[in-house]
Amino acid sequence: MSLADAFEPIRSALEQAGIRYAIGGSWASTTFGEPRFTNDIDILGEFTEANLPDFLRRLPDSFYFDADEAFSAIPRGRSFNVIYMPTAFKFDFFPAAAFALGRQELDRAIHISNTGLTEAPAPFVTPEDILLAKLFWFRSGADISEVQWRDLKGIARTCAGSLDNFYLQVNAQTLGVRDLLEKLLTDE
Repeated sequence: MSLADAFEPIRSALEQAGIRYAIGGSWASTTFGEPRFTNDIDILGEFTEANLPDFLRRLPDSFYFDADEAFSAIPRGRSFNVIYMPTAFKFDFFPAAAFALGRQELDRAIHISNTGLTEAPAPFVTPEDILLAKLFWFRSGADISEVQWRDLKGIARTCAGSLDNFYLQVNAQTLGVRDLLEKLLTDE
């Protein structure tokens, strides 16, 4: 079993249900920064109470999900998960409307091929957007997660010459993480 065996049915269900999505979280930070092990994939999606049933109905029997949890998560702006049972690999789904930059992240998503999930191009949040999201989660976790900070440093180092600093500054201010962004970009 490969990771593509788990991802392709997820992709198909999302696309057939008409849900815009982008891969974020640690999988995106590894793609743009430094590799590290992760046992889940975070997917930002334009989930609504109207399109969620169609998405869940399209998942093959090899996936486990708690429909009640998923249905209660969306209106509360919370994540829900789906597990690929043959390998116990987890997909965490985050409603874009729950994050201040969520829809913007989907608008800016870029397609990347050969990421370990699939050979075909798949939508990923941009390096700037994963930096901002991880800075937000780092702040939400009381600024103490060494793993998050290491992910952030890896992206900043790998993408240093290509980051849109204006976009980062404006949106870091919106999220209340501008001080962390400054520290990240100046800290050696």
